[in-house]
Amino acid sequence: MRKKILACLLAGIALCGSISAFAAAPALSSPTACLMDADSGQILYQKSAQTELPMASITKVMTALLVIENGDLSASTTATAEAINSVDLESTRIGFEPNEQLTVDELMYSMLVYSANDAANILAVYTAGDLQTFVNQMNEKAKELGCTHTHFANPNGLDTDGHYSCAEDMARITRAANQHPEFSKYSSTVSYVLPADNLIGPGWEIRTKVNMIKKEDPTYDARVYAAKTGWTTKAHNTFVACGKSENANLIVTVLGCPMKNGIFLDTTALLNYGEQAYQPVTVTAEEYRAQAKKAAKQAGCSIDTDALSDITLRLPKGMGANDLAYTCAKTETGAQLTVSVAESSRQAYTAVTNTDGAQPLLQMQVPLRAAVKEEPKAVPAMAQEVEPQADALPLLQNDGALIAVCVAGATLIVFALMLVIGLVRRISHKNKV
Repeated sequence: MRKKILACLLAGIALCGSISAFAAAPALSSPTACLMDADSGQILYQKSAQTELPMASITKVMTALLVIENGDLSASTTATAEAINSVDLESTRIGFEPNEQLTVDELMYSMLVYSANDAANILAVYTAGDLQTFVNQMNEKAKELGCTHTHFANPNGLDTDGHYSCAEDMARITRAANQHPEFSKYSSTVSYVLPADNLIGPGWEIRTKVNMIKKEDPTYDARVYAAKTGWTTKAHNTFVACGKSENANLIVTVLGCPMKNGIFLDTTALLNYGEQAYQPVTVTAEEYRAQAKKAAKQAGCSIDTDALSDITLRLPKGMGANDLAYTCAKTETGAQLTVSVAESSRQAYTAVTNTDGAQPLLQMQVPLRAAVKEEPKAVPAMAQEVEPQADALPLLQNDGALIAVCVAGATLIVFALMLVIGLVRRISHKNKV
């Protein structure tokens, strides 16, 4: 008993030692935050990341995504009264007028650099035909991306009922937008001069509200290559940013921050944490092939293990391939293999990520193993049954009568022989007498 207690104490001490070796979680002024790997979508750190809050102008990241996917950035459009008149005159806007002829490109700069609400509305009407249809498309896209705590009510982010999101969902949306190089092109621009159009002359310069991409600003961070700020009286300060370093490509989202510079300081702290607390870990297909095969068998299917490829994850420093677990589920098109943290390693993982460790780290589609068709086995010639010929059937039907006749004939012959033998013996006996 004492040995068992001692073993448990030593295990606990070892676990505490391993946890304390990890980097300390960042101190944030924002009430909610999410740090995500931009390449895999893996959540590296979260702070109340599913709390639903108004998100202000980072809404425009979703607007930009839909325009990029469904519009033509080189096209031209005309500002409509619906788009212009639905914007609060006290909010951030360029001051576009109805019937003003604009290019989609300059509207994107206006929306993502200056955060112009009228530009967001004009782009929405250009893309979907009217504002409500565009809002419907925003919500459909959010569901498609797996957002479960988001609902859009407008394309610009101004406070209104039913307009909210969370740090985790905004990270998903930002990751989707970041897969298009046009997003970083617009959202990394410090200043832009609006060209002349049919109503306004040239020379209108707009400047970004993202201080941390301005080299002269104290909050400047060279890693940030795409970002969008937001602010309203209800949402306070919100921010999304994409930051890249030598061995990391990360997304940061923060909501509800009480201080303007707080969003930038929190972003730098989270980027630092992602670099210091994590390391990229590559698991070769050979290393996890047996576990994947076993997981598939437990799911009642057989996967094509030759189709497996190497996987790379970001894991807390000190953790590796042995800290991973694999599960499988059969799908309509094959199987879905899920990689997660093994239960025995979740306490250590939670200490770094502030998550429960149960969420998938990576999911991949794997084809099922093709069923092998067995060739019919050859039957030895001696074992083959010969089907009776049609001409022989009448004979076979009379086999019983034939056998009966033969038996009767043989019986008579035996009886006759016995009589003959008896007569011969009698005659021989008389002659002797």
